[in-house]
Parts: sequence; structure tokens; C-alpha cells
Amino acid sequence: MAPYIPQEYLPNLKNYKYQAIDKSLISKYVLAEYWNQLVKIFPLTMAANMVTLLGSLHVLVAVVLNQVYAPNLVETCPPWVYLTYALCVWIYGSFDAVDGKQARRTGTASPLGELFDHGCDSLVVSLIMVLFAATCQLGETWWTVALVFFALTNFYISTMEEYHTHVLFLGYFSGPVEGIIVFSLAALATAVVGPQFWASSVYDLVPILPAAVVARLPPVTVAQSVVVGIGAGLAPTIYASFSNIARACREQKKGVLAAYADAIPFAASIGSVTLWLYASPMVLREHLVAFLLFVGFAFSYIVGRVIVAHVTGAPFPKLNRMHIPIFFGTTNAIAPHIGLTKMFDGQNELILIWLCLGYTAIQYAHFALEVINTICTYLDINCLTIKHKKSD
Repeated sequence: MAPYIPQEYLPNLKNYKYQAIDKSLISKYVLAEYWNQLVKIFPLTMAANMVTLLGSLHVLVAVVLNQVYAPNLVETCPPWVYLTYALCVWIYGSFDAVDGKQARRTGTASPLGELFDHGCDSLVVSLIMVLFAATCQLGETWWTVALVFFALTNFYISTMEEYHTHVLFLGYFSGPVEGIIVFSLAALATAVVGPQFWASSVYDLVPILPAAVVARLPPVTVAQSVVVGIGAGLAPTIYASFSNIARACREQKKGVLAAYADAIPFAASIGSVTLWLYASPMVLREHLVAFLLFVGFAFSYIVGRVIVAHVTGAPFPKLNRMHIPIFFGTTNAIAPHIGLTKMFDGQNELILIWLCLGYTAIQYAHFALEVINTICTYLDINCLTIKHKKSD
């Protein structure tokens, strides 16, 4: 098995410098002082990656709670459950915002920090969207799929942008901070007024529309309108990312179209799993959460390879072994439509989903541990603790 970081690219780790342009008005004018004070609660003996990990674990707690009270994403939970969602995601976002500050406080900033931070974020993003779907009671539907896929698309394109521009761009209102705030407020409001609010018609919120006009419009709930709004907001964000990539390529005298083509593997993955769900409606209706967990691990691996390539100066990764279960599952789902026999049919397709989930989880764990071990060995650092060198 080829190493995830070939030896010839390891020296680039020592030359890597993290660069970010954060235009978020909320970060600058509202939360900056809160973060400056929050980071002081962490002792100087705590590694920044431990801060990142502890924050991410809060999301896992919320997901476990969700599977107890709302496994089908439509159940009404006790108010304290929604409050817990809000608190856990807020803690995750807060810890994620200060882990870099902790690294600078302790003098332990390194490329591993960005890899670890982005790796946790890539795992968490789809989980938070599942929690959002449960809060809005979207259920195992295409609306939930769209919500998750919009988030994954935004994350991948921003990672691709960072690879080509060497800068992480955070927009005025489209960054992770804004997403955390929206979710936390939504979960908090649900705990107060109840989830039935999300099922009400969006037209009730705009009573200025004539009844005759409303009668001709398709029915849209408040929850569905949120998904539509997120999708609409994604378009200008993607446009801005591709514009930044084009500008960077011209400055570096590289091919713009070749850089744009780096989006093809991800598009193929999203298109493939969408086709899988379309061809197997039972998976959509009955096993969507397990399916999205599988997709989440696959996505994290794919993004993780891009981040590793970015910090090591390696070529942009194309198709990899994580695409195998995606393409196999899709082929199995569409088999009857192309004159073939499905290997996993009916309820047996659940077995395939769990096999894919197991494969992707193990593969991602192997990737993460190998990359962490390689970087820690080369840079002579620890991942979750601060390594104090012996004095001569």
C-alpha cells in the first residue's frame, strides 16, 4: 500500500504556513472578545488538537442522543433534547474557533493542527446537518439529503479553493460561524416553541401575498424553505470560490480549466450516491441515517486527501479507494435498469450499506492514524499532548 504522504513531500511540511482571510462580520465584531476570553480556560499544558477533539465529541454526544429520541428524523423530542443539540453544537463551534489560538498560546502551531482541525470538521459537518434535519423534522426525505449534500459541497469547494489559492477564505455571512449560530438558534427556538413551527406553511410568514397567488404556489413548509435558502446561498459562494481559483491560477501561470476539473471526482461522488438513492427508494425512506453516515466517512476521506496534498505540496488527489463502495453501491442499485441482477436486493441492501459504512470508517481511521503518525514522527511532535524536549 502506497504511503499517504510520499517521502519526497515531507520536507514541505516545514515550509507550510497557514493563511486565512476571515471577512465574517460576526466573528470580528461580536464573537472575537468571547473567543479571546474562552481560550484562557484551557491550561497551557493542553494541546490545541485536544481542544479540537473535545469540541467534536460534543457533536457525537448530540448525534447519539438524536438516535435515541429521533432515529427517523421526524419524532418530537423533549425540549431538553433540542437544548442539548444547541449547547453541544455551540460548544463545538466555540472550541473550533479557539483551537488555533491555543496553538499560538502554547507555541505548538503546525501543519498537523490544520489537518486535525479540518479532518474533524469534515466528519462533523454532515452530522450537524442530520441534527438540523431532526430538529426541523424533515424526516428521511430528499430535503434531508439536499441539506447534507449542500453542506458537503460547500466544504469540498472551499477546501479545493484553499489548495489552489493557499488561503482559506471565509465570507461575510457564509462561514462556519454563521452556520453554527443559525443551527444553535434554530434548536433553541425549537425547544421553546416546539418543532411544529417547522411544519407550518412558509406563506403564513408572508401574509401580504394575496390568497389567489398563494393558491397557485407549491406548498412549502418553513423547514423546506430553509433548505431552499441554503441551496440558493450556495450558488454565489461557489462562484466566489471558482473566481478565486481562476485568479490564483493566472497568477501562478497554471491552467484554470485543469484546476476546475478537480471538482469532477467530488461531483461524480455526489451524483453517484444521488443516483443510488433514486434507484433504491427504500434506502431513502428507511435507512437514510446509516447511508448518510457512510457518505460522511467517504467524504471526510476524500477531503482529507486534499488537505494532506495542500499542506505537503503534493498533486491534487483524484479518484481513490473510497470511491469503490460508492460506485459499487450505485451499480448495484441501478442494475435492474441496465439489464443486470442486483447482488443486494430488498432488505439485503441494508447489509450493503452497513458493509460500506464499516469499510469507509475503517479506511478513514487507517488514513487518519497513518497521516498523524507520519507527521508527528517527521516533525517530532505529539498529536494530543505537548511534547517537551529534554534540555541538553
